[in-house]
Amino acid sequence: MRLDHLAMSAIEQVAGRLARRLLVALVMAIFALVSVYYFISAGEIELAMRFGVLNAQLIMGAIFTAAALIALIVLWMMGRRSTNNKANMPTLSGQREMQLVMLVEAVMLGYALARKGDRTR
Repeated sequence: MRLDHLAMSAIEQVAGRLARRLLVALVMAIFALVSVYYFISAGEIELAMRFGVLNAQLIMGAIFTAAALIALIVLWMMGRRSTNNKANMPTLSGQREMQLVMLVEAVMLGYALARKGDRTR
């Protein structure tokens, strides 16, 4: 079996796992959204019974406006952090990482030298 067949088999296996996990995450997100909808509906009904329909709508609007502003502030603060900072970038300083890089380079070099089309006689 050639190296590219092995690589494709490994990639297909990882992609299959990733697709299954993505599907499960999507189903979980849908269930979470539906449950949030029902909790919001129940809260709105309770607020309407205590404060009236108009005040319940105003309270719910204020709660969601506050949540949106908090999310906007968090996104703004995350965007301000510098991602181009060299100090935050990972380096290959460990011996284990260097061994892995050398192993990958050796495999790539061996594969490049073993190709049948590039051999000279």
